[in-house]
This record gives sequence, C-alpha cells and structure tokens, in this order.
Amino acid sequence: MKKTDKNNETVLIGRVGSPVGIKGEVRITLYAQDSTNLKEGKVLLLERAGKTINAAIRKLRYQKDRPVVKLEGVDDRNVAEEIRGMDVSIYASDLEELPEGEHYVRDLIGCRVIDTTDGREVGILSDVIQNTAQSILEVRTAEGKSVLIPAVDAFLRGIDEEAGIIEVERSPGFLD
Repeated sequence: MKKTDKNNETVLIGRVGSPVGIKGEVRITLYAQDSTNLKEGKVLLLERAGKTINAAIRKLRYQKDRPVVKLEGVDDRNVAEEIRGMDVSIYASDLEELPEGEHYVRDLIGCRVIDTTDGREVGILSDVIQNTAQSILEVRTAEGKSVLIPAVDAFLRGIDEEAGIIEVERSPGFLD
C-alpha cells in the first residue's frame, strides 16, 4: 500500500508488461488472478523511482487471459516501452466490491489469528503468500516467529473482517 498524499491511499495491483503492437497497447501483469479492478475509464497510477503518471484506461481486452490495455497518453510503441516495468496502482476508493466471503489481502493484514481448538491466539496475520497450489497465511507470533498456515478448508475455519479475527483449526503438532 502506498500513499500519494494524505487523502488518496493507493493499492498496488500489478506491473506494466510488454507492448502489444504499434499503437501503444501494453500487457498488465496483475498480482490478483481474478481481479475485476481493470475497467475502461478507470485511472491507473503508474509508478517508478518516484515518478508517477496518472492514465485512464481507454480500451481493455484480453489476450490469452491476460489484460491488454490502451492507456490515455500512450499512443505508440515507443511510449509503451518507456512505461514497461512500472508498478500499477489504483486508488483504494476505486477497488471493486468483492462477492460475499471474499476479502482483499490488504484488509486482512493485522487480523488476529485464533486457534479454534483451544481459543488461543496464534498471532497476527503479517502476509498472504500467493502460491500456485493455494494461498498461505503468514502469521507472526508474540515470540516473533513466523508460522505458515495453508489457506484451505482443512485449516481455515472463518474470517470475521469486521472483528479483525481469522479462525484456524490446528492439527495435533501443527503449531507446536
């Protein structure tokens, strides 16, 4: 998460990839696989080394399930090459609403992780690692240790975002 100023919190969603064609289109590599946050007209913030460019999406299409965008002010391949590798963020206020039961990682960081088998606090969620098989919760214990918990039904019992609690169920010896 970054701040552009006191009132405009931004969220990193991806990176500008390679140009497509000669008219300034670029691939976008998204950090969330099923993101619905790219839409025509939405303003993206492109950032690199302290330089920020605001550019609205003029056109959006998909090529092999990867988004290809035409951005305002990027009208040829040379300009597209110049923005290649830039981080892509959006304003937090522009994040799309998620379906029931889904959560943005940024909203879960800092939640208390509670073991439902004995009610004890395992620690505080510090990160969610995106793995090819499943996501993994990284929990920081009071002792400063890092505990990794697969975010699968066998371990993850519930998330109460409003209360700031994630419930997990440990197997014998799992967290010991």
